[in-house]
Amino acid sequence: MLLLALALAGCSTSRMAVQATLPLVESQIQAMQEERDPVLAQKAIPANLKMLEGLLKQDPENTWILENLAEGFCGYAFSFLEDTEPDRASSLYERGKKYALSATIIRTGRKKWEGLSLDEWSRALNEVEDSHQPALFWLGQCWGSWLMQNLDSVEAFADIPRLESLMVKVFELNPAFHHAGPHWFLGAFYGGRSKMLGGNPEKSLQHFEKALELTDNKYLLVRYLFAKTYAVQNQDRKLFESQLQAVVKAPPNLFPEQRLANEVARKKAAQLLDQIDELF
Repeated sequence: MLLLALALAGCSTSRMAVQATLPLVESQIQAMQEERDPVLAQKAIPANLKMLEGLLKQDPENTWILENLAEGFCGYAFSFLEDTEPDRASSLYERGKKYALSATIIRTGRKKWEGLSLDEWSRALNEVEDSHQPALFWLGQCWGSWLMQNLDSVEAFADIPRLESLMVKVFELNPAFHHAGPHWFLGAFYGGRSKMLGGNPEKSLQHFEKALELTDNKYLLVRYLFAKTYAVQNQDRKLFESQLQAVVKAPPNLFPEQRLANEVARKKAAQLLDQIDELF
């Protein structure tokens, strides 16, 4: 009994130490989001992610850590790997998805999310609450990004109905979450595929226009995704060029709190503009 008490006290002390550290970690994450040099960020982020994984070992049910790991792996793969190392990006998207799924299980109290039928999946989503949104959003974001890297997979296509219903639910909870994230996710989701493969240009356009409105045109990834998905799929060269030029020419300090995301969008937009004659 004494050994058990000491072990439990040790666990409690470890969790308390983690909790005391989190405000510093949160400040570090904020500083990274404000970073103006993507190269510096690319070199620094992996160490930050490993630090978070180390903290998670001491507090494995900490949903804040789990959600930030999901966001971190997903964001790192999108920002720095997707265009040059797609296989590695796919692996990190899957890693982020696992963290988000763990957060979802803890937040909702529902142990089983994988392997559900479509009806069971729908019933599970009907039970979620506003407080579950961060975990659900990053689950969908990592999952959707993985899917786009694995379109030749039968498993990926089988997941599309579940992913769609998940992100529609996230949208219903709060469409403005994470810089209108549900809007631009669904905009890309419906806009990046032909109607034959389940795309819906009308829905895509509505979501992107609303995302631009909610972010005051300051979150440049919205414009980039608008051009990359909807404009290319619908062969709207004028829209493609106007959105990407707006990203490239945007003031550097347009959105200081999300400077890194905007610099990543600027770099990706310039690369995509170079491909305009191949895409249209």
